[in-house]
Amino acid sequence: MTKILDCTLRDGSHIKSFSDECILQTLHCAENAGIDYIEVGYDFPECIKSSKVKTVVMVDAKNIRPVSQEADCVRVACYPNQIQTAIQAVENFKSQGFEVFLHLMTADKFEDYELLKKWKNKDILTSIYFADSFGSFMPDDVERVYKNLEDCGFERISFHAHNNLQLAFVNSLKAVELGAYSIDATVFGLGRGGGNLPLEVFLKYLGKSNNEYLELIKKYYRETPCTYSYESMMSGMLNIHPSQAIV
Repeated sequence: MTKILDCTLRDGSHIKSFSDECILQTLHCAENAGIDYIEVGYDFPECIKSSKVKTVVMVDAKNIRPVSQEADCVRVACYPNQIQTAIQAVENFKSQGFEVFLHLMTADKFEDYELLKKWKNKDILTSIYFADSFGSFMPDDVERVYKNLEDCGFERISFHAHNNLQLAFVNSLKAVELGAYSIDATVFGLGRGGGNLPLEVFLKYLGKSNNEYLELIKKYYRETPCTYSYESMMSGMLNIHPSQAIV
């Protein structure tokens, strides 16, 4: 069964500020829905004292820094030219007792897989993630990158979609079909660019209860501006960062 990683509090932080109450209610919903992981941000929120869901903190390869021991997992995100730094970071965080994810941004632009093939410690990863960073993927792109990572020897592969072309849902289903270890999603599709896979919709597809999330959205998320825009659409069409698509 594919696992779910709720990255609302991290990816959503680019466009929304979260009160302690909102953070705790989002965590509460994740616990009750049986979500496997919740990414709490780039730092561990002080308001979280305990969690039934595994908590994840993201670290960018360009800015490796210590992570609170309150977290369960660390996700190290990198662009293709930062892969060596990211590998060293995940090995270091693993030695500190964290579960670790390696997260490949702009995965379709990653061409040199030799380093990943030669990496002998890839089994320390809970999973390797690949991201459709600019929301430009079609299902065939998901399959191509997924199989490239399989060819590198990775057995647990995960996917992070963006919704610039309104394809986050169908692309995530393609990753599930391929055997993805986990899928990222956010409450109400919250996230920069075109947003992310809407968690409540994915739960509906999986036949899981999403009633608490519907109430959560009404209280905390419904006023958040829709992230689908001309700029986000052009970002996906041109496969470029949203900041470059402002025309």
